[in-house]
Amino acid sequence: MANPPNLLSASEAVRRMAEKRLKARDLVEACLGRIEAREGQVHAWEALDAEGALKRADMLDKRAKPVGPLHGIPLAVKDIISTRTMPTTCGSQIYRDHVAGKDAACVTQLVKAGAIVLGKSVTTEFAGAHAGKTHNPHNLRHTPAGSSSGSAAAVADFMAPIGYGTQTAGSVIRPGAFNGVVAYKGTYGWADMSGIKPYAQSLDTLGFFAREANDLALIRAAYGHEAADPATDAPRIGFIRTPWWDIGEIHNQKNLLAAVRTLRAAGAKVREWQAPDDWAGLMQAQHRIMTKEATQSYARERARFSHLFSPVMHTTMIEGDAVTAKQYADAKKLKRTALGQLDEAWGKFDILLAPSAKGEAPAGLGSTGDAIFNRFWTLLGTPCIALPFNTGPFGLPLSVQLVGPLGSDDKHIAWARWVETHLT
Repeated sequence: MANPPNLLSASEAVRRMAEKRLKARDLVEACLGRIEAREGQVHAWEALDAEGALKRADMLDKRAKPVGPLHGIPLAVKDIISTRTMPTTCGSQIYRDHVAGKDAACVTQLVKAGAIVLGKSVTTEFAGAHAGKTHNPHNLRHTPAGSSSGSAAAVADFMAPIGYGTQTAGSVIRPGAFNGVVAYKGTYGWADMSGIKPYAQSLDTLGFFAREANDLALIRAAYGHEAADPATDAPRIGFIRTPWWDIGEIHNQKNLLAAVRTLRAAGAKVREWQAPDDWAGLMQAQHRIMTKEATQSYARERARFSHLFSPVMHTTMIEGDAVTAKQYADAKKLKRTALGQLDEAWGKFDILLAPSAKGEAPAGLGSTGDAIFNRFWTLLGTPCIALPFNTGPFGLPLSVQLVGPLGSDDKHIAWARWVETHLT
């Protein structure tokens, strides 16, 4: 018996639909069937629009030609991203009945490209650190990370081929790592963020979850970007342990070193690049900017509904209040200095290879894990991609992170395709 279509990557599903070997309705029905079978355990969804998704699939199936690069592909939309008819709760009781009445710009963009909105995926409260209800599909007793927990889990569990996420600290790359899927956080500012509930506007960045690196180029095509030519020569890779290497779990350190050996054997020129000493301050800089801007983003909710904030959100507000104007300015200055230092690396390397998380998804659902290997890259605004690579001692996914120069997203995806080919 043929495998159900919900197991396909977006790239393969698009190809089969273009060849009239797969109908959008069949793909949507397969995704809905998987959701019916597993949602009671995984809890990836805040709301579903099965009727609307099937209706749109039937409309697309009647078209003589694909309407765009994502023709017929079901999409999970993180629940801080507005949709016209479904609730946008932001993971908070404050917005439990809120319907925006308008799609966010990013939703409109993918719908125009042929995507089918399947539903709203679970987010942590206001995309912060207070865990949501989602479980890791690889082991239901472990966290799926946050804040884009629902989208990552839905893609990992074959409920949807692609899902939207956002990252302010580590909310795309870390869930990608913990759930064993490909995750992409674009260069800061690469996409229109209107219609997305802000957390820290100088950090918030749109991203995606998918099954393979090819899918990322497909999604970028929906934004009008042309895929970079496939990499033929092996890349120059800088292996950066980061100042926090010793905090990583030993099996994850060994896995990164195994990736270095594998890529070197495949022809890549891999050398270590040592982060400057003052990069140790980037973690505090990111946290100060994030919490200070969060107090501005949520001032209205705090004034009227602070009794509905979680203890984690209350702590964030207090920490943000404590950040002085000088500390905020110094954090921005350190970011500018680090970006200048990073330019040195781009003279030597095409991509940097770094940890994407401390290790496997930790047990328990009360915490979303530690974003220590993500925060500083988000602060610097670089494009980042997480690629699954091996599993840890508990059988849960491990991952590597690829970092590229600002604005190099399409070339970065091409390099990721090369790396993925040699790591699988």
